[in-house]
Amino acid sequence: MSESDSITVEPTILTREYAAPRQLVFEAWTRPEHLVNWQFPFPGFRCEFIHARIDPGGTSLHKMTAPNGFEMWLLTRYESITPPESLVFRQYNSNEAGEILSNPQNPDWPRELRTTVQLEDLGERTRLQLIWQPIDPTPAEAAAFEASRAEHGKGWGGGLEQLDGYLRSLQP
Repeated sequence: MSESDSITVEPTILTREYAAPRQLVFEAWTRPEHLVNWQFPFPGFRCEFIHARIDPGGTSLHKMTAPNGFEMWLLTRYESITPPESLVFRQYNSNEAGEILSNPQNPDWPRELRTTVQLEDLGERTRLQLIWQPIDPTPAEAAAFEASRAEHGKGWGGGLEQLDGYLRSLQP
C-alpha cells in the first residue's frame, strides 16, 4: 500500500489520574518487577516477563495467563522513553519465541499497534494519557479495531485499573 493509500484510524485515548507521584507511575511502566503486578486486564490474570530491555530500541516479551489457563504472548518494541514524562512502544501478538503472529482470537486484529503513554506531574498525583492506534492497518485490521472500540476500555482500561490498585498498594 502506498503512503497516499494508507489508512488512518483514530486512536483510542484513555485518561486516568493516580494518587501517586509521576516518578513512581513511570517506574511502574518501565520496570518488569512492577509490570508483572498490573499489566493484565482483570484480576486473576498472571503476567510473566521472559525478557525485558525497556529502553529505546529495546524489546520485551511477556505472557499473560488468564484464570482459565489461556496464554497470550506479547512482544513489545520500545521506540522512545523520556523519563519520567513518556514512553512510546509498538506491541505485537507473538508466540513464546517472540515471533510475530496474528491474534489467535481475531485474525483481522491489527498486527502492529503503537501505544503512547504521557504522564503529567500534578504534585502527589499523576495524570496519565494512553493513546493506542494501529500502525499502517489493512482495511480488515482498521475495521476490526473500529468494531472493537467500545471494548478498548476493558483491555487497556482494565489494565489501567489494575495499575491504580497496584500503585495504591505501594503507598504508605
